[in-house]
Amino acid sequence: MTPAIVRAQTPLSQAVVTNGQPATASNSAMIESDSMSFAEFLSVAQAQVETVPAPESAEDAGTDPELGADTNLKLSADLSTNADNGPRADNSEDTLILADVIASVYRSYPEILRARQQAGLTSGELLSARGAYDTKFSAFSLSEPTGYYENYRNGLKLARQTWWGGYVEAGYRIGRGFYQPWYKERQTDDAGEFKVAMIQPLLQGRAIDPQRVAVFQASLARQAVGPSIQKALLEVSYDAATNYWQWVAAGAMLKAQRELLDLAETRGEQFEVGVEAGKFAEIDLILNQQLIAERSAKVLETERKYRETSFKLGLFLRDANGRPIIPGDEWVPERFPAVLPPPQNDFEADLSAALARRPEPQILQLEIRGIQLDRQLACNEMLPRLDFVAEASQDMGEPSTKSDDKGEFELVIGITSEVPIQRRKARGKIQSTTAKIAQTNQKLRLVRDKIGVELRTAYNALMLSGQIVEQTEASLRAAIDTLERYRFAFDRGKIDLIYLNLLETKANETEIKLIEAQQNWFAALAEMQVALGLDPLEQAMSVSSLPASQLPTSLDPGKLRDRDPKVLEQDWELRNQPNGANGR
Repeated sequence: MTPAIVRAQTPLSQAVVTNGQPATASNSAMIESDSMSFAEFLSVAQAQVETVPAPESAEDAGTDPELGADTNLKLSADLSTNADNGPRADNSEDTLILADVIASVYRSYPEILRARQQAGLTSGELLSARGAYDTKFSAFSLSEPTGYYENYRNGLKLARQTWWGGYVEAGYRIGRGFYQPWYKERQTDDAGEFKVAMIQPLLQGRAIDPQRVAVFQASLARQAVGPSIQKALLEVSYDAATNYWQWVAAGAMLKAQRELLDLAETRGEQFEVGVEAGKFAEIDLILNQQLIAERSAKVLETERKYRETSFKLGLFLRDANGRPIIPGDEWVPERFPAVLPPPQNDFEADLSAALARRPEPQILQLEIRGIQLDRQLACNEMLPRLDFVAEASQDMGEPSTKSDDKGEFELVIGITSEVPIQRRKARGKIQSTTAKIAQTNQKLRLVRDKIGVELRTAYNALMLSGQIVEQTEASLRAAIDTLERYRFAFDRGKIDLIYLNLLETKANETEIKLIEAQQNWFAALAEMQVALGLDPLEQAMSVSSLPASQLPTSLDPGKLRDRDPKVLEQDWELRNQPNGANGR
């Protein structure tokens, strides 16, 4: 059913009204002609609207005070900068680029800051482990002032554990008074005694001991801080990138849905003029009002999703104080960056580079080295305890006894030994650490295999997503071309509003698919960069420096404005012939 185009039965000065104002006489005379095409009629009706005096206030016109009188007449409207109308990026300097988001993640994201604090934690643990080799100072002062044996003993000592498992000490003591015969060693000559002693393991504890293992493992934990931070950066930056592209896509979808709504709203104003003039049936106006309501609901639904993506993106976008920033509507880029074909893939070379860069294998390798230290210690504990001991002392000053038995230099050397017969502790430790190393090796093997799968998956997704973008672009361009041709037919009454609405909806769906295809391509690109272990900030800067995409972003590019209407008319005559494309 085609729109009804009938002659006005009432004076046009009464029938054609726009915003409460009658049409001018000259325009009324033009509308009165039955030979006028629908497109000519719409241009006259639009001219009438534009010549109406503007109301004194926005409230009098019943429109949004933020919008001008011509806003609803546009076939293609950008997203407004206010929150109610969606985002619009008119100045490229104001748009939010991916590098801004990733830089904010590096600077202020709590998970990254927490990972960086691990450096201080492991440094503290390493310092604490080295504390086992601190030089220790000790002193004593003991007195027995009552009883038959009155004596006074004082002394001080410096001691420390050596790196090779030994122990050395040096001290001075002085003992005065009378001593029990069984405690004569406590007595010194008048100037006191200087003493040096050492213990050095020869078997167990010489090559490695628990103190050295603690230092080595703390050092490995410190080495793991860098890969741990890198792992957190890769994970968080990937989440930030995917959220950013979702936000960009949501803004583009909102713009597309508002454009579709603007088409219906513009046509609604034209239908109102046409119904008042008696040129159209009221059923077309009612149908268009239904379209406006449906598309308005779709705009609201799309805006809800857009707001959700804005809130989520604010989790990664933070100010100097670390507080989340909800991105403004004016920050949304008008276009995605250009989609480029991926480079030729050399899987083996990429896998080798990824395994060298990715932090997960590095962390597991450091973990294996830590377990190997425990196993090495357990093997050492299987050896018997065999220690070399030496002690040298010299008393100074006047002899404390008549026999002068403390005046000579004294030296004690020897060996002590101890060994558990069953040695179950050491054997059990060897068994458990061997199994743990085998477990971690299998985990490392699986991680390497997963990295290979991630590389294949990411490259496959990137390649096919690019092809989907190409095919969807071709589909959208064809849909826009088809839509323009059917608009030409609609303007001349060759098709009805229902059919045109179907074509507009189909073209809008294709436009949404192209937006989603671009979003998926950049998400696949981020996945590929993570799989290769590349620096997220450097990659984000590279992506942000890409030129803007030249893919179509509107359903009204005006491609047919320069085409000869006679050619289009002839094309429709051929289509409607019995042997035409329709087979009618």
